[in-house]
Amino acid sequence: MKRFFGLILWITGFLPANAQREVASDGYWQQRVHYEMEVDMDVKNHTYHGRQNIIYKNNSPDTLHEIWVHLYWNAFRPGSHLYWHNHHLPDPDSRIEKLKHYKPDEIGKYNFLSVKQNGKEVPYKIYESLMRIDLKKPLVPGDSTNISTDYVCQIPKLNRRSGRDNSEGIDFSMAQWYPKIAEYDRRGWHADPFLGREFYGVWGDFDVRITIDKKYVVGGTGYLQNPGEEPIEGKRTWHFTAPNVHDFSWAADPEYVHETYPGPNGVTLHFYYVPSSKQVKKNWKKLKAYTAKVMDYYNRKIGSYPYRQYSVIQAGDGGMEYAMCTFITGKRSFPSLVGVTFHELAHSWFQFALATDETRYPWLDEGFTTYISTIAMNKLGPGKSENNPLMRTVSSYLHFANSKREEPVSIWSELYLSNEAYWTNAYDKGALFLWQLSNIAGYDAVFKFLQDYYAKWKFRHPQPADMIRTAEQSTGMELDWFYNQWIESVHHVNYAIAKVKRAGENKIEITIKNKGSMRVPVDVMVKTQNGIKTFHLPYFRTLRYRRNSNFEGDFEVLNPWFDGPSEYTFTVDVPIENVKGIFLDPFLMTCDTDYKDNVWKPGSKKKQ
Repeated sequence: MKRFFGLILWITGFLPANAQREVASDGYWQQRVHYEMEVDMDVKNHTYHGRQNIIYKNNSPDTLHEIWVHLYWNAFRPGSHLYWHNHHLPDPDSRIEKLKHYKPDEIGKYNFLSVKQNGKEVPYKIYESLMRIDLKKPLVPGDSTNISTDYVCQIPKLNRRSGRDNSEGIDFSMAQWYPKIAEYDRRGWHADPFLGREFYGVWGDFDVRITIDKKYVVGGTGYLQNPGEEPIEGKRTWHFTAPNVHDFSWAADPEYVHETYPGPNGVTLHFYYVPSSKQVKKNWKKLKAYTAKVMDYYNRKIGSYPYRQYSVIQAGDGGMEYAMCTFITGKRSFPSLVGVTFHELAHSWFQFALATDETRYPWLDEGFTTYISTIAMNKLGPGKSENNPLMRTVSSYLHFANSKREEPVSIWSELYLSNEAYWTNAYDKGALFLWQLSNIAGYDAVFKFLQDYYAKWKFRHPQPADMIRTAEQSTGMELDWFYNQWIESVHHVNYAIAKVKRAGENKIEITIKNKGSMRVPVDVMVKTQNGIKTFHLPYFRTLRYRRNSNFEGDFEVLNPWFDGPSEYTFTVDVPIENVKGIFLDPFLMTCDTDYKDNVWKPGSKKKQ
């Protein structure tokens, strides 16, 4: 197999961050928000006093009588819906299980001193991790309203990405920390309780002032406006602005080392870490060049990163993407440190620029991120490269598909019957959507689609229908049949070489059998004494067929395979004595669930 990465187009594209389309000519609309925040931290008691002033613009055609707000940290306590939802799963997350041991001074807790609309108190009701604000003045289409809150928050012991005192000693991992207005879109309010999964937010601008003990170093979302400001009475205020993002996160620790590195296209890369050992320090210093290199790779393969800076921050409980930054645990082997950074950085395109609703469609972010970051790690990472970079992902999916526990990818992230189903579908099967698309349309076509998808839908919250239609327009193929079976069902691909026989003096006849519940195009590689030739069996429903080879050697496109017949027979001009082997789907690009009958070699018995 030739190095197929060389076949991929090097693509560029850029849409400025301020090209936000709130109400587009095609009828698409989205809400808009502007946050002004003041945060006064009490690091000794693990609390902060927050004041929030929010301008919320209603671009929808609907009159709103209420506004829903996320209070994520209220779920970080014993007996919460987050705890019980996880506890009843057959494979509960051990991190969330720890909530049952939290003491009163370790839980998350918001205490609101006032909630106002346009300066006047309004009624509100808290439902654990959600708050409903009842508007005294309904918000009509095209109008804006001001929502202000004054509150005190107890910062919980770290759990599910955020909180205080993580396992590596980082004091504050401040993600999902502030009262955050829920998204309202074409499907109404997305007031989903926090059950440990992902997020969905309103595009807007943030102006944030964080006052904290002067010994602390702060890094996160946004551009620092006052780098030279002097401390006052033992505290310093860090003033950040972040334009056109849908979240704001930050971390703080007195031991942070803050270093910068030049990234591509004038982007400044920031690194915040605690050099707790010589090896940790060495790894983080080596990480800088790799981060710049992979950002350049993503720029060329998907489109330009839309902000002027990006920060890699040692914080949280593993790896998690945020606006203009990521939280990762930092005491790792160097390959692991590079791998988690490659993955989380890729989210900047699929989650923080495209910004799908991850509660409902986690695979559109996690899966696409896994696909591109896995290929990038194989190409640019410190390890040995492989001809088939997705092989481990395929193996993970096949193990789950053959376990009889599989669920459709289209189920919401919080409603899977197991954590295993969520992880396998969102990450593995989501990535394999693009891997299979490479089989259907070709490697070049997939990366061109990603460029087209990013250029058309960034800053617009695309839904699956938007994605698949863009894929069809980009490839020129009909693909809704593929989406329906791979995403909305648990149909499987299972092809077999049913028969190979002599068909004359210098010909062989090959019969392929469909033993599964899903039909896709498939390649058959025939290896002879004179070389390799690949035959592509198109599936009729694509209407147009891949014309280029993903492999080395000669390539021929056969007549399409229609629905109905379970077998497909074709002839090859080669004496059977010259055939060294026949390989059906040689690199598992169809994710065939039983590969044992995909290989024929001289002396093989017939496979029925």
